[in-house]
Amino acid sequence: MAKQVRAADMPAEMATMAQQFDAMQMPQAMDGVGLIVQAGIVGNFAEAVGPDGARWPARVDNLPHPELVDTTALAMAATGQGPGVIKRVVGGNTIQVGVDKSVDLGGIPGAAVHNFGYPKKGIPQREWLYANATVLDDAAELIARDGVTEIFA
Repeated sequence: MAKQVRAADMPAEMATMAQQFDAMQMPQAMDGVGLIVQAGIVGNFAEAVGPDGARWPARVDNLPHPELVDTTALAMAATGQGPGVIKRVVGGNTIQVGVDKSVDLGGIPGAAVHNFGYPKKGIPQREWLYANATVLDDAAELIARDGVTEIFA
């Protein structure tokens, strides 16, 4: 049976619910959010578009870059198939999603250079490590759904 709350008690009840939500530990939800963000990053790379929806710029010489074709380290890591992968770390109610900097530690060669660009070497920015609006909406829905379930369980 649903809990009944009088109108006069609603402010206090809402404050209690907010405190419960703040205090919740939702490692499964956070892991799910991490998976959503990882999948979004793979999609960003596969679609070759930046956060503004614009396609990545071509190389100045119009040759395919060895790190940006499907058989190389960056593409394989971005799609979860290579030795360097997009990693997810869950801790309490936080997640970290990214790549290791060091190739020796399983990092992705060229990841930062392509994500941020390197004008001195003529490498344009091809941002791929970001969460787009759809990813953020999906993550928010997951957190809200799990949070509501936890509060009213």
